[in-house]
Amino acid sequence: WDDYSLGPLDDGKERGAFWRDMGRGYSEEYAAEPTDCFAPWYEMRLTLAAADRSRICVWYSGSGSEYVFLRMACHWLAGLDHALQKVGVPARDGIHSTAAWPPEQLREFVAHAVPLSRLQQEEHAREFAAIATQPGMLRECDESDRLHCRPMNVHDDLLLACCSSQWQRAAVVVGEAMERADPRNAQGDVFWNSRLQYLADAGRIEVNGDRLALGKYHVRRW
Repeated sequence: WDDYSLGPLDDGKERGAFWRDMGRGYSEEYAAEPTDCFAPWYEMRLTLAAADRSRICVWYSGSGSEYVFLRMACHWLAGLDHALQKVGVPARDGIHSTAAWPPEQLREFVAHAVPLSRLQQEEHAREFAAIATQPGMLRECDESDRLHCRPMNVHDDLLLACCSSQWQRAAVVVGEAMERADPRNAQGDVFWNSRLQYLADAGRIEVNGDRLALGKYHVRRW
């Protein structure tokens, strides 16, 4: 589990701290000490290094998150003696995400897997290294499959537009923002919650209730 359209990509512990901060006001489970988000990659490399040569498939869609994921996989799997293939996944109901498909249907797409040459893997790995140095912590793809690294506040006006001058549950505002956002780069409620926290801290919206969980307080525009 992770969403590589958000946050630092060069340090697993910093990434863990990033997600802890993102979850402030969303759920108490995010209050735990941050972990190393790259631990699954370390474990996978060790497992694959000891395994017989095999085929590894990487599913990806047209979203910023999975654009980065494919290139991140090439970075982490570099030097292993396994055949790497990419499996493109189409949008479903307008949503560009492998999570939009049930596992049995994802398996069917393996028939269309495309082998990645060593040269292509190296190019993807270099691109990932370049992406990881960008200051923008939000990554989104456009309709031409170009990746853009943007500041986290780029969609704050959309979120504010979802707030009325009347009290609304914070969860309702976040849900409306998710519905109105770009389906190609559909951010989850944790992202929108974090931006709501920022707007509240900046005094751009008014809050009624303790910000301990997204469903437990109300907000309105001044």
